[in-house]
Amino acid sequence: MTKYESQIYTVNATQEHAYERMSNLKNFEALRSLLTMPDFAERVMANVPAEHADKVSPEKIQQIQQQLENVVFSEDAVSFESKMGLITLAITEREAPKLVKLQGVNTPVDVTLWVQLLPQGPYQSKMKVTVGADMNFFVRKMVEKYLKQAPDGIANFLCYLLAM
Repeated sequence: MTKYESQIYTVNATQEHAYERMSNLKNFEALRSLLTMPDFAERVMANVPAEHADKVSPEKIQQIQQQLENVVFSEDAVSFESKMGLITLAITEREAPKLVKLQGVNTPVDVTLWVQLLPQGPYQSKMKVTVGADMNFFVRKMVEKYLKQAPDGIANFLCYLLAM
């Protein structure tokens, strides 16, 4: 299994609060209501760095909003339909208050996601995301660029959601 690690990120929530949110994936259902806010696309577009402006458009944001409508959140899993069928990320391990491990179910390659949390002062915590993927040499060469970026992208996303 090849592992890709994020940088260390600061979450504006205590370790216990961040773990509580991460260990129950039903908490992420709030994301759906955020994305349906009327001014959401405008706010995203206003905050996109110039070097990524060509990768984000109102149409892409609308497409993400439509895809999120079909995501199913439960306490232990997040599932969505894809071209390959139902894809699920399921929690396989919880170690309060420092680790949540998720495993891909029905994914094209074996994927594991580790979210590690550590305390950092009275109101913040540190977080690192690791993505592990078990794939052959040829597949790895095709997707490695994206897998190297994935942990930081996921960590950035989680920093916001875990602090809610």
